[in-house]
Amino acid sequence: MKNRIWKSIVLTTLLLGTAFVFTQCETDVTGPAPEELTVIETRGAATTVAADLCNCLNEKFPTEALSEAEAGALVFMREEEKLARDVYLSLFERWETRVFSNIAKSEQQHMDAVLCLIEKYELQDPVGTNPTGVFQNENLQALYTTLTETGSESLEAAFIVGATIEDLDINDLNQEIATADNEDLIAVFNELNRGSRNHLRAFMKNLTNIGATYAPQYISEDLFAEITLSETERGSSLNLVCGIQAGNGQCPGTCNGNGQQQGGQQGNCNGTGNGPGNGTGICDGNGGNGNGGNGNGGNGNGGNGNGGNGNGGNGNGGNGNGGNGNGGNGNGGNGNGGN
Repeated sequence: MKNRIWKSIVLTTLLLGTAFVFTQCETDVTGPAPEELTVIETRGAATTVAADLCNCLNEKFPTEALSEAEAGALVFMREEEKLARDVYLSLFERWETRVFSNIAKSEQQHMDAVLCLIEKYELQDPVGTNPTGVFQNENLQALYTTLTETGSESLEAAFIVGATIEDLDINDLNQEIATADNEDLIAVFNELNRGSRNHLRAFMKNLTNIGATYAPQYISEDLFAEITLSETERGSSLNLVCGIQAGNGQCPGTCNGNGQQQGGQQGNCNGTGNGPGNGTGICDGNGGNGNGGNGNGGNGNGGNGNGGNGNGGNGNGGNGNGGNGNGGNGNGGNGNGGN
């Protein structure tokens, strides 16, 4: 694994050295955050959803003896997901482009899921209270410096950095999944892998929007094409096994106009979530008076309202797709603007 990281430093430097300075309006290069595991953004907070995930991994999956390789994989993956989060936070600060802040939140969720297993197996957490940009693993520390410096050169270089990180993550996760036998570890790594595939799709979409591209360095060209030519993967098999719902209160929103999005409420809750700016309202209203979240601006996709008096969200702007209202008195949302 260390050899793969050093290889990534060399290849990333060579690849990104060819990137040219490119200026682009933010509305053309932002995208919604992919749907992720329903876990919190900071594991230190005591929340029901975080407790549910960890409890599920403890109670619904057997506690099996970890091999030395599996223990090492958990510790390493905790910091590799931190690497992705910290780089994206740095690039968001540099470019103020929402795709980086959105995916940084997803990477925090990945870190949280791995931490559940680190705690379950009583391993030493390598992250602890380390601040952004600080790592125990020296190779990851060097890679953080390389990626943040290169990604600060141009927006195109920043998107290529993102694609490179996800390319590396998918490759590492595929290798770890292939050699692991602990059910809980495989379940979590599969969820991380699904998220990384969605992140790769998002960065490739942004590169395409500015007329740039990226060639895979770690996964095969066939796998790269299979991922990038397919649709965003929705739903979480781990959440399904654990019975974790985003409802019963306010579900997480990803319309993220300026980091201010509140998602639509669902379950037995009433209310509507309004998302300023670009993004997607993915919160479905299920049950009594559940209203889908609204995405206003370019590429705004309304949430779906299902059940009694469920109102679909509205997508306004280019490529705005209205939500669907199903059940009693369900009113479909409106799609205005582009396609």
